[in-house]
Amino acid sequence: MSLVSLLCGMPTWAFSQTKVLTLNECIQIGLENKLDFKIEKLKVLRMEKAKRSTASRFLPQINAYGSHRYLFGSSIDPASNTRVSSNIQSDNLGIEGSISLFNFNELWESKLSNDDFLIAQQNKAVIEREFILQVIQKYYDALAAQEWQKVIEGQLVNSKQQLERIQKEVEDGAKPESDEQDIQVVVIQEKKLLLQTQQEEANQKLSLMQLINNQDLLPDNITLVFNKAIAVPNTLEIQNHPAIQLEKLRLGKLEHEYTQLFGPMLPRVSLSYDYGTFYSNKIKDIFDTSLQFGSQLRNNKNQFLGLNLSIPIFSRGDRLQARRLKKMEFLEQEQLISKTTLDLNNKLQLERQKIKQFDELQPSLIEHMNFAEKSLETTQTKFEFGRVDISAYNAAKNQVLNASYDYLKNQLFKAMSIHIMKTMIE
Repeated sequence: MSLVSLLCGMPTWAFSQTKVLTLNECIQIGLENKLDFKIEKLKVLRMEKAKRSTASRFLPQINAYGSHRYLFGSSIDPASNTRVSSNIQSDNLGIEGSISLFNFNELWESKLSNDDFLIAQQNKAVIEREFILQVIQKYYDALAAQEWQKVIEGQLVNSKQQLERIQKEVEDGAKPESDEQDIQVVVIQEKKLLLQTQQEEANQKLSLMQLINNQDLLPDNITLVFNKAIAVPNTLEIQNHPAIQLEKLRLGKLEHEYTQLFGPMLPRVSLSYDYGTFYSNKIKDIFDTSLQFGSQLRNNKNQFLGLNLSIPIFSRGDRLQARRLKKMEFLEQEQLISKTTLDLNNKLQLERQKIKQFDELQPSLIEHMNFAEKSLETTQTKFEFGRVDISAYNAAKNQVLNASYDYLKNQLFKAMSIHIMKTMIE
């Protein structure tokens, strides 16, 4: 099987001891296990619990109160203008309530609370989208090391076969020992390259598992899948990206905050009601206390009903300055939305151009790989018959490795760009 066939049809199976992981599975594992998302979910839940309806802000506030007091001392009797003993027991009982009939600030507090909840939700979506892009990058880094190792293993098998052949010929006296030493150098170099690639694969897979917070799988027990049949998105629509929606929600909150600044400039109306009783009685000492609450409520009850109106007249210009500053924040946020949209559109356009370039480059890479393989076959035959030395054979093998690496990199980078595009517009 040629290297072109090997790379075009990369295996998606694994041994029974290994776990096959697709990109989507890694993303799902990360979204479930990553502590950052658990924290964001709690933030969203906290914001949801903090929401209050507008109607609830205008419910009455009701309080009950009561007191039992003693006053010991003396006072001046107005009739005789003499000081007399004045030990008094007093009792105060009642219930009071108030309700806000009109308060502009309260009208908008619920809107701002709901804005905070929506912003928390959207911020969670932005973090998730950024995390998915990180997983895509890590996944393809690990996949590149995994598939590159397979190519080097194939080359090493070929070199070992040549080593065994030359060793037999040296034993038979058909070749000098120097030829065996030369081919051993090639085998040792490829073993070293294979070990380095295996180490890089282990590091990349471990980094991927750490990113998705999965400690159950070891790098040696993971096989990643290269899905070459993913379609390129046709649309370049970016308006629904969470980052843009987040900035728009922040702009909406600024609008609501600006509107709320009118609140302290408008009248406030509230209604108050109090039902209670006050009773006092002269006593000789604390042991002479009489608690006649029944007759007290019957004979000494009183009620209060009041309509309160508060009209702001002058606030030293503080509110006017606050409105000016809020307008500036509003303009800054509009520019931030434009910048975020432009940055995402530029990134999307760049990824689309990369995909086009990968497609344009692919025929040349396949052609290069085919000719490199044919050259290796010819050089290997010449080497076996002693018509070329080990340097030519090693150079032909390196050509195949370079061509294979370029083709593999082109395929993987194209797939990564497609996944980035799909993530940005979905």
